[in-house]
Amino acid sequence: MNIKKGLAVAALIISCTLSTWSENILGIDGEESTSVGIYIKDLTSGDVLVDHNSQLALTPASVMKAITTASALSINGADGRFTTRVSLKGSKGASGVWNGDIVVAGAADPTLESETFKSKLGFCDSIVAALKKSGIKKITGTVVVRQTLKDAGPILQWEIEDVAWPYGAGLYGFNYRDNTVKIFPNTGRIVPEAPGLKIDVIKVANGNDLVRGVGSDRLIVYTRDTKNTRWALNTTVPDPSAVFKAQLTAALKTAGITIGTKALGSGEEKPLYTHKSMPYADIMRSLMVRSDNLFAEGILRSIAPEATRKEAINREKQLWATRGINTRYTIINDGSGLTRANRLSAHFIGDVLEWMAHSEYARTYAGFFPRAGKDGTMRGFLAKTSLTGQVALKTGSVSSVQCYAGYKFNDDGEPSHIIVILVNGFFCPRKDVREAAENLLLDIFK
Repeated sequence: MNIKKGLAVAALIISCTLSTWSENILGIDGEESTSVGIYIKDLTSGDVLVDHNSQLALTPASVMKAITTASALSINGADGRFTTRVSLKGSKGASGVWNGDIVVAGAADPTLESETFKSKLGFCDSIVAALKKSGIKKITGTVVVRQTLKDAGPILQWEIEDVAWPYGAGLYGFNYRDNTVKIFPNTGRIVPEAPGLKIDVIKVANGNDLVRGVGSDRLIVYTRDTKNTRWALNTTVPDPSAVFKAQLTAALKTAGITIGTKALGSGEEKPLYTHKSMPYADIMRSLMVRSDNLFAEGILRSIAPEATRKEAINREKQLWATRGINTRYTIINDGSGLTRANRLSAHFIGDVLEWMAHSEYARTYAGFFPRAGKDGTMRGFLAKTSLTGQVALKTGSVSSVQCYAGYKFNDDGEPSHIIVILVNGFFCPRKDVREAAENLLLDIFK
């Protein structure tokens, strides 16, 4: 065999070997029938360490939140806040009477009265205190909540099975208490009061489930136990503003301030109280660590607060297109990734992560990601390994989908590598996919 022919054969052998390894890069059962996209890049040298189907558009699940926060941070900055304004509309009468309404202008703040930020609790109490300070003892009108958010509520692309559960809470022009209440299905008790929410309990042979259609006020509870009066669970509400109005009315009554039941809707408005949320950066860090869907939808809409969801997403895509990132083969329907209809490639996600790593917001953005073995959804990933605390990834998981995206850090705490692993349609146990992703990273960064 001559040298030229020998080199050709050797090249063919090497090519086949790499192809075989490439097709089973994770080594999970059924990988040949599983969609896998991986993109790992060294930010210092610019070398791509792994490029496996990186252009394949896959369902990212909650990894979508990494794109949402990158976009919002780029457009809004870190220090902005949602601002909810409360005013009195009408005119002041004699003896502490206000002839008019309390008007609350919703700002689509997803964090209003959320238990996540306990220092910001007390919205109703603050309104009552402001009324007392103004000497008002009676309001002849009622509580009016203005909501200007377009196409509010659960997203049509979400699964109907998700809408009733807390993780499927839709975003409204006015949000309150994470848009959830606690229900006691077998007694009909709801805490706090949720006017208009109707509960039907249906006995089944096995398991418990909740179903409420998009926009529906009827919640169906499927349970095998229809007698336990202490059994409770959290569910979403179709009208968060109704929950707020009921709570504020009760707080006013406790404070000795009477209020009517019909809106008067006339007169000038006088500022009463202004509520500001935590800074955007704090909200984004929280939603990334806890994978909060409601917060993510609120942050997405902050990109274009007066526009539709579609327009906000278009602005998001235009942002990355102007930065030289190809968005042509991306499909984005929400900010949280709850819909299975989103499609992103590992390369696209990697390009966004790389751009942010070189931006003025590099440290802030990288700080949003939960650290392996330490934070949130990453607490058990790579725990007690050499990469504990050195890798920070946003996880994403829905049925037959397991994804990771984020950074590895150098000794100075700066992003040194991009990591994106997207796995769709796997047939093995989910834990096998997680372990395969861990082993891949430990092999690369040993």
